[in-house]
Amino acid sequence: MSLYETLKMPISFEADYYASDAWEERKKEMDQEAQQFNTLLKLGNEVIKGLNNLGGRR
Repeated sequence: MSLYETLKMPISFEADYYASDAWEERKKEMDQEAQQFNTLLKLGNEVIKGLNNLGGRR
């Protein structure tokens, strides 16, 4: 590889990482974590709604 080709290469490995299978796996993990968190929030909201309904029936 010539010096010119070397200097034309990106300094970071970011482009290589985002094009790799490791990024696809990490992206799936992050999506799954977000879905789990959203599920917990939805369940918490349903509990709050239920408590509000109980309090309003007096």
